[in-house]
Amino acid sequence: MARGAVLVGVACGPTVETETGDGSGTSGDPSESASASADETGAPSGVCGEFDTELIGGGPPGPLGYPEGCSPISDPGVNGYRCCSDDPAAIGGAPPDYQGKNIPNADTPYFSGNNNDLSNTGQCVRVTDIAGQGLLEMAATDCPIPCNPAWAADIIDDVCGPARVCCQTRELQPEDCIIDPDTGLHRPVNGNDIGASSMWRPSDHATHQDPNGSACLALAGGEVSSSAFQDCVRQLSVADQRGFCMALGAGQLCPGEQPSYMDACEILNGG
Repeated sequence: MARGAVLVGVACGPTVETETGDGSGTSGDPSESASASADETGAPSGVCGEFDTELIGGGPPGPLGYPEGCSPISDPGVNGYRCCSDDPAAIGGAPPDYQGKNIPNADTPYFSGNNNDLSNTGQCVRVTDIAGQGLLEMAATDCPIPCNPAWAADIIDDVCGPARVCCQTRELQPEDCIIDPDTGLHRPVNGNDIGASSMWRPSDHATHQDPNGSACLALAGGEVSSSAFQDCVRQLSVADQRGFCMALGAGQLCPGEQPSYMDACEILNGG
């Protein structure tokens, strides 16, 4: 992670298209590919904590200050490390209702907190080093607090705490970008684009949460036509909406907020 940065605890719906063996798509039940591995879904693979010696394990830091991530759904972590979700998406687009945080207007998170292990995306964290500062939920005890860098400043303050910021954990990739029909410019894809600009298959994007909507379907009790499934799918995102709450030193910025930094979509737009 970035040197000097400190993790703090503080009815007609979308169609998700499944991936078939020949690479073609078939519109229908997202659970058909629920058994796909982390590699097949585009999520990071590996063993969280197997060789790590730092607070944030997994290798050297990338441009955003974090190493390559891990996938909680397939890699729980070993040796005092946990693969901690960095996705705060919650019911209805509300802030996540983390235990004991008393966050205003919050609701149940889909892929973090007690649902940590449904997430395809996260970071390998030595949770014993932040004991008492992170989440309290059993499935994510002492994980850092996930946040969305795109939230308004007041929501980041509610979720992260005073004088904290939300730093993006993983870089966007070109495959995460679509052309906005209104502006004609590339932008990150999100769940509202499903059924129009994306089928959300494993091969469609590089950092998308819950390819094929398998976890959303499980959370909705297998009812693909339910409002619960439709809402969960609409909250899906790529890397630009995932991060951790951070405490930075005076004058520090998240690496992705540096004036010189351009994400993949901005580069596709010519900078």
